[in-house]
Amino acid sequence: MVTCADDVLWLRTKHRIVGSLEGSHPANPLQNNYFGLPLFLMPEETALLIERDAICIEGDKFEWPQSERDQLRFKLFKDLHGRGFFVTQGIKFGGEYLLYPGDPLRYHSSHIVSLVDHGQTVAARELITLGRVCTAVNKTRLLSSWNPHTDHITHITLNWSGF
Repeated sequence: MVTCADDVLWLRTKHRIVGSLEGSHPANPLQNNYFGLPLFLMPEETALLIERDAICIEGDKFEWPQSERDQLRFKLFKDLHGRGFFVTQGIKFGGEYLLYPGDPLRYHSSHIVSLVDHGQTVAARELITLGRVCTAVNKTRLLSSWNPHTDHITHITLNWSGF
C-alpha cells in the first residue's frame, strides 16, 4: 500500500508501475468513478520493484510468488513490462493482464493477455469466445505461454475479423 502521492508519481513515471487507487476522493467521497490514495500494488508489481531494489517492505515479510501459477504470472509480467508496456490487471475483460502502449491515464489498453499452460490445447469454441470479447472492446488478445524447455515466453496474437 502506497500512501504518499509523490511515491505514486515516482512509481508511475520511473518504473511504469500503475497499481490501483482504492481510496475515496476527498472532494466527493460517495462517488465511485474516481479513486484516490492509497495505491495498492499487484503482487507482480511489488515483486518486480523488490527484485530491482527500488523498494523495501516494512513490517510483514513479502513472500510471493507462492505457487507455480504465481511464478508463471510473474515471468509473464516481467516479460511484458520489459517490452515497455504498462501492465494492469485484466480480470475486467477475462484476462490476466491489460497492456497499455503508454500511461493508462493517456492511452487505452491495446491487448488482453491470457496465460495458457505450455502444451495445452485450446478448443476452437474458446478461441472464438476470446476473439469476440476482444472485438467487442476493441482490443487484441495475446495468448502467452511459458516454455519450460527453452525458458522463454511465446506470444500469439488473436484478432477476430468477419468475412
